[in-house]
Amino acid sequence: MVSAPRQADLLLVAAHAPDLAGMRPFLGEKLDGQMRGLIIKTKVLGFGMAVAAASCARGVQALAPRACILVGTCAVFPGLSQYRPYDVLLPSKVQLADASVLARKAAFPDPMQTSVDCHSLLRAALAASMPRTAQPVMASMMAPIIDDALAASLHAATGCDADNAELFGVAAACQAANVPFAAVLGVTNLVGSTGRHDWAQFQREAVTQAGQCIGTWLHNGAQGLPHG
Repeated sequence: MVSAPRQADLLLVAAHAPDLAGMRPFLGEKLDGQMRGLIIKTKVLGFGMAVAAASCARGVQALAPRACILVGTCAVFPGLSQYRPYDVLLPSKVQLADASVLARKAAFPDPMQTSVDCHSLLRAALAASMPRTAQPVMASMMAPIIDDALAASLHAATGCDADNAELFGVAAACQAANVPFAAVLGVTNLVGSTGRHDWAQFQREAVTQAGQCIGTWLHNGAQGLPHG
């Protein structure tokens, strides 16, 4: 439970600094500021689930925000033609996934938490702020999948539509601190062998769209943000 004095109304977190670029038109170059009377802070977490979780936990403990939003990109599993680059996904639920577990060569122990629900009111209000949004169940794979045959099996195997490596760690850290959590992720690529190349091509505009979603939501009054 977060007990520190509140230092921010909203904490925006990202795996690396370029993922926050879409917030510069709203917050300025320092990426900290106020909109509609809300104090907004940003934090770069670092890559990978474990690093992101620990860094997010420190951030929410220090700032005690009313909510935390992960900003960044995501990769869609093959075979889902409803998605295209620059769509904005707001996951309804985050599922931990591992290729070895899916292949039944390893297993998560029964007491281990493997899913986290995202805040429904935040998610719905963010989704209403712009077109081309969706609210699927999303995965956090333990490592990027570069094999196309494996990638093609992941939607059916996981019940998820897309993947973001840091998502589960950040969601779990917020849940442990009792801080409402949502994610706003721009689509960059399909999971598979071309993922890294396509991510580099589409990342900038994808995070611009994610930032526009959050900025519009804030400008319109930040509906769904829990009361302080």
